Amino acid sequence: MAIERAGFDCAYAHRSQRAIRHFHGTVTRLVAAQPGGGLHSFLDDVMTTAATFPHGTDLWKDIRADCERLCSGVSFGKGTLAQAIEWEILKLQTRLASAEPLSSTDATPLFHNRHVHVGVLIRLWRSLALETEAWLAAQGYETLLDVGPWGGFNFVLEPDGYTRMPFARLTLAVGGLAATPLQEQGGPLFDYMLPRYRAELLAAGVAFPDLWTYQFPKRDATGRLLEVSGTHYLPTHSYDRRTFIKVRASRACETVEEIALQDFLILLERLQFTSDWVVYREQTKDVDARFDLQDFISLNHMVEGIYQRSSAEDRLLHEIKDAFRGAIRTPQVVHHYLGQVIRLRWVENLYWALAEAALGVKRYQRMVSFDREVCPRIPPRLLIPVRRHLEAYHGRLNRFGQTSGLPC
Repeated sequence: MAIERAGFDCAYAHRSQRAIRHFHGTVTRLVAAQPGGGLHSFLDDVMTTAATFPHGTDLWKDIRADCERLCSGVSFGKGTLAQAIEWEILKLQTRLASAEPLSSTDATPLFHNRHVHVGVLIRLWRSLALETEAWLAAQGYETLLDVGPWGGFNFVLEPDGYTRMPFARLTLAVGGLAATPLQEQGGPLFDYMLPRYRAELLAAGVAFPDLWTYQFPKRDATGRLLEVSGTHYLPTHSYDRRTFIKVRASRACETVEEIALQDFLILLERLQFTSDWVVYREQTKDVDARFDLQDFISLNHMVEGIYQRSSAEDRLLHEIKDAFRGAIRTPQVVHHYLGQVIRLRWVENLYWALAEAALGVKRYQRMVSFDREVCPRIPPRLLIPVRRHLEAYHGRLNRFGQTSGLPC
């Protein structure tokens, strides 16, 4: 079951050491290719600050002025060196403050009539990730795991923090370093994590047999495995009614945001370049149209730190989320709302906002392919505001007794 307090403290201390080592190595490589001694002296100052700053404080605030002065004019990838360093700092801060030990005395149950308290679920996942990291390190695999929900169920909540609809699917996304051990049939990460995850769900009242299907492998051009999913399909699962518990692990993406954005940006591109919505309706299964709409809503929530919805878009968003109480399962309702989204030019507005955020391409300046230009290596300039927004949002969900301000 959940890691005990003493074991947690030890695992957390070792994770902190791994996180700082990884940060030092990554930022050193970022700076190494740049000429001039000023950057290298700045790097020494950053590492001294990172090794001593109190956990829970914002390291970026301490070094921002110097970093932007020295690094904002240095091009790096599709952005600047300052953005690349800020992204590494943000990941470091999350790694140093992303887990708490679970307690059997927690007052808020994970499930209530099959509705999920997302704050409790994320806390469970983070504790499980820390325990898995510690075990992998003991086996010689040094990695840092980032965990969180894939998809939008965590955005459609009642004021008490529980999901609006009973859960049908739970997808845990796991990002990790390149050394994370993955195999086509699972591998060490899954061997350790899945039995413990299942035990926690059983203790919370969701029982299912220890049967997992490994699928959806992704590989790079050399054939190296980058991602695989372990899925337990529940008895009610079918193509039209998808019910499962999934763990999706990647060693190509260090963070959950990268995993989700790679999927959702490609969806947005597909919707943007759909020119005939009559043909779309004829050729798209009703359930797939519903998931397109759900994922579009999920993307909107992820990028709230970048894109400000119009009042009409926001009203429609709340109507759609209210339909998640059940009406959204009706095909006519799905296509009605998709039609409303298109009439508002919401897809187009979001497409251009994210094209500018990721690449600096202004509206109508030129067409952008997220698939080719952004998803292979998502620029920090896009990841940073997404990460900061989701960290703040999930932080609010974790305050069990303070649910005011949650989306409904």
